[in-house]
Amino acid sequence: MSLDQRTTVITQISAAAACNALAALRLAVTEALSMGISPEEIQEVLALAKDIQQQPISHVTHLIDQLLRETKKTTHKHSAHCDCGGHHA
Repeated sequence: MSLDQRTTVITQISAAAACNALAALRLAVTEALSMGISPEEIQEVLALAKDIQQQPISHVTHLIDQLLRETKKTTHKHSAHCDCGGHHA
């Protein structure tokens, strides 16, 4: 896959903002401005990144649990001391 320079710098801005990587953000925004990307477009990208960043960590935990659920089901062995609630009657 090949991304054009504009898509690459917008992605860099978004990723740097989401990670609070200020040095990378400064570099990406400077590059975007030199490429002719407007301050308004940069603000829009930053707003999207900040919206994503605002999602509660519980959503991340829930998604990871959901994605790994099948692994948990296949690897867990029930015992009298496992506290999972799935004991044999």
